[in-house]
Amino acid sequence: MGEGVRLLVVEDDPAMLIALRDILEGAGYLVSTAVNGRAALEILTDERPALILSDISMPVMDGIELFEAVRKRPSGTAIPFIFLTARGTREDIFAGKSLGVDDYITKPITSQELLAAVHARLQRADEFTMMAQLMAAKDSLRVLANAIEKKRYHVERVNAYAQALAMEWGWDERRRDALEFGAILHDIGQVRIPEAILGKPGPLTDEEWRVMRSHPEEGARMIRDIPYLAPAIPMVLHHHERWDGRGYPMALSGTEIPEEARLLSVADTFDAMTSNRSYRLSLPAETAYEEILNQSGKQFDPEVVAAFRRCWQRSDFRKVLVQAIGMES
Repeated sequence: MGEGVRLLVVEDDPAMLIALRDILEGAGYLVSTAVNGRAALEILTDERPALILSDISMPVMDGIELFEAVRKRPSGTAIPFIFLTARGTREDIFAGKSLGVDDYITKPITSQELLAAVHARLQRADEFTMMAQLMAAKDSLRVLANAIEKKRYHVERVNAYAQALAMEWGWDERRRDALEFGAILHDIGQVRIPEAILGKPGPLTDEEWRVMRSHPEEGARMIRDIPYLAPAIPMVLHHHERWDGRGYPMALSGTEIPEEARLLSVADTFDAMTSNRSYRLSLPAETAYEEILNQSGKQFDPEVVAAFRRCWQRSDFRKVLVQAIGMES
């Protein structure tokens, strides 16, 4: 269970300290021990445990003083901290919770209860860390994607349109988060396309089109080995497929096309039509709206188009356009 994860146990009762250490080491954890808060702080100068389990009532420096000292250190603000005490009075519980301690368990405690509490707090800390990393990754990827596109706020608009459609379809938060990565990265493969093709003011030759149409596969290859981007791969690879099977890169049709890619295709196409491009000026929003409707059952999934119509009638897309104009003015 522990898989070599380092923990710090702080307990002034020698027998209890040994028992806690044995239980945790038996589960695979690496355990450092201290008999009071001051000794624990000395250990923390050289180690950064994944979790601290501390008694409250101890000589020299008690658990509450230790918790406060740990949280004042930049390296200690995110370490999960569990109080362990034999008293378990309401005053102790209130004191611990008012300080923001992560958990509070009372002695005597079984090995199962101890391991469950430690595992739960470590898992929650991992989830928090992953979420922070994902948020940082999204910000970085937005900057990169907009730079590649050379169109300010393009990925923000595509994501906003796509999120409106996903909400209309009742997608949950996890699925909408994956959709956001797809919206950010859908054209990431264009980094491999020569600038002479991307910025060409006139029609592309057949050979240039062949190169241009390689960008979904290039993009999918670029992110295939990044685990947290895996949900975006179907959108990156298939957002240029068509409902009638005339799209690329695989000429999929109908429900063969991943649902996320079908939704993203409408959002991306609407933004493309309402944005200036090197080969044409933007179209009026009403014209783009009518073109999306006309392509129902041809380029686009009819059910996505129906959701698009409902979003349009509520002015969801217009709000994004108005906001975009304000950001770019």
